[in-house]
Amino acid sequence: MKTKIAIAGILTAVSIGFPQEDLKEQIEVLKEEIRQLRLEVAMPEITMETYSGLGPAASKALLNPKGVSIGGYGQVDFLNRVKGDGPSLFQGEKKAFTDVYRLIMYFGYSFTEKLKLNTEIEWEHADEVAVEFAFIDYAFNPAFGIRGGTLLTPFGIINELHEPPTYFPVYKPYLETEIIPTAWRENGFGFYGEYGPTEYRFYVMNGFKAKKGSFNPKAPLKDLRQKASKALTDSVALTGRFDVNLPKNLKVGVAGFFSGVQDEEGKEVGRVNMVDLRLIWQYAGFDVRLLGVLVNSESADKITLALSEPLCQADPTRCNVFPKSMGGYYVQVAYDIFRFFDMEDQELYLFAMYEDYDRAREVPDRYSKPEDSKVNVINAGIVYKPHPLVALKADYVVEKEGRDTDEIVRTEIAWMF
Repeated sequence: MKTKIAIAGILTAVSIGFPQEDLKEQIEVLKEEIRQLRLEVAMPEITMETYSGLGPAASKALLNPKGVSIGGYGQVDFLNRVKGDGPSLFQGEKKAFTDVYRLIMYFGYSFTEKLKLNTEIEWEHADEVAVEFAFIDYAFNPAFGIRGGTLLTPFGIINELHEPPTYFPVYKPYLETEIIPTAWRENGFGFYGEYGPTEYRFYVMNGFKAKKGSFNPKAPLKDLRQKASKALTDSVALTGRFDVNLPKNLKVGVAGFFSGVQDEEGKEVGRVNMVDLRLIWQYAGFDVRLLGVLVNSESADKITLALSEPLCQADPTRCNVFPKSMGGYYVQVAYDIFRFFDMEDQELYLFAMYEDYDRAREVPDRYSKPEDSKVNVINAGIVYKPHPLVALKADYVVEKEGRDTDEIVRTEIAWMF
C-alpha cells in the first residue's frame, strides 16, 4: 500500500512538472527505475559475508531482509593420472577425464526479516540430482535462532563451507571425504547463534543406518549416512560445534557428532562418536587451516555384522569390517602473492597441504586390518581469482595409500554467485 501511494505521488508530480508530450516517456523511465529497485530488494548481490557457518552464496537467503534469493555455485574439472592405478577419489576412471562435477542452485525466500527458507539443489556429474539442504530458519536475535529440515552436519571445515572458491584444492581434502562424509546432510532441528566472539550450532538429527552389503572401506561412514531420504529415526544423533573468533582473524573450534547406528529394521546395533578440532587463520595474505578428526566405536563388531551378509559369521574374510577407530589430520598453508602488486579485487594463491589419516586404526578383534587403510597425501597448487567469486585452480597430488603411490594433475574452473 505504501509503495502504491508513493508511486501515485511520483506520477502526480511528474504530470505537473513536465509537458504532456514528455509525460509518457517520464512514466516509462520511472517504471524501469521501480522495476530495478524491486529486483535489488528481491535478489540482492552476493557479498563475502557468511551466516552461521554457511558459505557466502548459501548465506544469501539468510542475509536477505525480503523476498526471493537466487544463488549457486559450480565446478568443471579435468584430471590426469601421472602415475599409479588410481587413487580413491579418481572416480573409477583409468587415465584422464573431464567432469561437470557440480552445478548447484540456491533458492531462498524471506517471509519476514526473521523467518526464512533456504534450499540447495545439486546436479552432480551432469546427471545426478540431490537436495543438499532445505530448512526453515527463524532468528530471534543474533545470539539465538532455530532451524529445522534437511541440515548440513556442522562438522569439519568444508562440509558447511563447501563452495569451491572458498577452499584451495581442486577437490575437497581427502580427510573430509573419506573420514568425514562429504556433502553430509541429515534431517533434524536445532539452534544456533553468535554471542561476542563465539559461534555455536547444536542439532538433533537422524542417526546412521547400517545396510547389509552396502559398505565402502575407503570411506567407512559414507554408506551409513541416510542423506535425508526416508531416514529411519529409531536412533538419533546429537551434533554441534563451538567456535571462538580471536584477534588477527584467528578462529579455533571443536565439533562433535554422537550417533546411534540402526539396522534396516530400526534396531540400534551400535554407536559412533566423532570429534574434531580445527584452526583457521586468514591474515595478511595467509590462509592457514588445521583440522584433526577422531572417530571411534566400541560396538564395531556388531556394526560389522549388521553391514555383512550371513556368511560373514562363519568366514570373517567375507565381512564388511567396520573399524573401531579411525582418524587423522591435515594442515594447509596458502599465501596471496598478489599482495605485492596493485591488483585490485584479484588474488593469486600458492598453497601446499599435507594429510595423514588412517581409515581403520583399529578393527574388532577377530578381523584383519586392511593393508591400505593408512593414507598420506601431499598437495601443492595455485589458485587465481580474477574476481572474489571465480577461481581457476590447478594442483598436483601425491597420494600414498598403503604400499601404492598415485600422482595426479588436476585443474578446475569454479564459481559462486
